[in-house]
Amino acid sequence: MSDTITIGEYTITALRDGDSHLPASAYPGADFSEHPGTLDASGTHRIRIGAHLVQGPAGTLLIDAGAGELSMPFPAELAELNGLTDPPSHMAEAGSLPAALAAAGVSPDDISKVLVTHLHLDHVGWIMHDGKPFFPNAEVHYGAADWAPLVEGAPDGDPTRPLMESAAAAGILRTFAPGTAEILPGITVAHVPGHTPGHVTIEIESQGQRILFVGDLIELPAQLNDRSIHFMTDHDQDQAAAARAALFARAKADGIVIAAAHLTNPTFGIITADDTWADASNS
Repeated sequence: MSDTITIGEYTITALRDGDSHLPASAYPGADFSEHPGTLDASGTHRIRIGAHLVQGPAGTLLIDAGAGELSMPFPAELAELNGLTDPPSHMAEAGSLPAALAAAGVSPDDISKVLVTHLHLDHVGWIMHDGKPFFPNAEVHYGAADWAPLVEGAPDGDPTRPLMESAAAAGILRTFAPGTAEILPGITVAHVPGHTPGHVTIEIESQGQRILFVGDLIELPAQLNDRSIHFMTDHDQDQAAAARAALFARAKADGIVIAAAHLTNPTFGIITADDTWADASNS
């Protein structure tokens, strides 16, 4: 399974910023006895925190921007709620995105745009660093409907608010147009609320091939066939589920590669005729 895929004239690389370990309660509606192997020995599901690097005719772009320098201990109350006797030491740790970019031969100066699927911290963490834009030549685009609930309405102590306010003060923020719009040749952004009010998907088409970056609309591979599985931070579970079902149907019918923010099995997936996942990087 590769962390890189070619779509027409584009090379796309999944970059790891860190990892999160999520317990069963993070996935309301999931019966993990029907999905063996999803939870590890600690009773949690490990997911990637990171970003997607896009290199091609439209420039060098990032889709999402990791969590930044983050160390979040595993909450004792969450371990108790899920009956975990030996939980991981941390629920989330991140900070490796700069090294992942360097390993791909890319400098932060090379990034011309950061296209953010939504404004949760683990998708915007590196847009600012030490009070300055980490990608000095990049505009950062996001869905406007996320600002009020996720920035202005962020609870005390949530680092998303000061981070985004400092980005606004730095003049690097731009909002996506409402609905569906082509923002660069061959790159289309669609407003797909559900996980958050301003959540978007980003589609690239090149030489007859297509890839769809779905952010957090898909959180588990099992959601392909188990439509009752939701995610703990979904703003509107029913809206997210309906959007997910429509996405699966279109991706299957049109052979579109799916790249979800946190999935690694597969990192780049296609839906087969019998409604299973296949690794698109091998196709």
